[in-house]
Amino acid sequence: MAADALTTPTLAVPRRRAWLVIWWGLVRWSLTRHKYLLPAFTAVQALFAVAIVYGLALMIPDVDQEAARYLSSGAWTLGIIAVGCVLAPQIMSTSKQEGLLDYQKTLPVPRSAILLADAVVWSLAALPGIAVGMLAAFLRFGLDIHIDLFTIAAILGAQFTAVSIGYAIALWLPISATSLATQVIMIGGLLFSPITFPAERLPEWAVTLHQFLPFTPLGDIIREATFRTGESQVLNIIVVAAWAGAAYLAAYLALRKRK
Repeated sequence: MAADALTTPTLAVPRRRAWLVIWWGLVRWSLTRHKYLLPAFTAVQALFAVAIVYGLALMIPDVDQEAARYLSSGAWTLGIIAVGCVLAPQIMSTSKQEGLLDYQKTLPVPRSAILLADAVVWSLAALPGIAVGMLAAFLRFGLDIHIDLFTIAAILGAQFTAVSIGYAIALWLPISATSLATQVIMIGGLLFSPITFPAERLPEWAVTLHQFLPFTPLGDIIREATFRTGESQVLNIIVVAAWAGAAYLAAYLALRKRK
């Protein structure tokens, strides 16, 4: 027993190292597969963020500081949702249709490494759009934007949550249903979720509903992380963490599922 106690920790280190090597190989493979798509989508994301900051501001006669914060953080949040819940699941659906996902499932690699490798790739795809959106918000509204570890953690957590939800949808739903679900999420997030406007403008039942859906809490967390308005985010963090954990588990179980 003493010998086992001594050897177990030493065995765990090579296993973790092997997982990291496999994960890094999957990241590089995914970057190579999407080397033409990622730059184009990054440019579209940047234009999308600028369009929200400048375009939606034209619809508001007098943009005060609160409205500017909602428009700015809403642009970044919608960009994250577009990457994680629209683009990523659609690409995954294409992989399913072409048989690439079945090929990945035959490889001797951990299923968690596949999910986390793709999460990193799509997070990288969203970052330039967020950076351009922050620059546009600063130039348009002159806002004081905080960028520190708390901000980075909020953005990365939001990206992981969105990608996990997107992959759970793509892995469990048929291809046609995945396309419909992603469009509903994007339209709902852009038009009906209080991400670019205060929740008080919605009916009370809608406000209550959005408190338990992931997208409005994501927007609130990112807005607090970047502008530090002093609002408590404990409930929002719990809701987002629950969605992230449930979605990741669903995607992981779908990858482990045998036909």
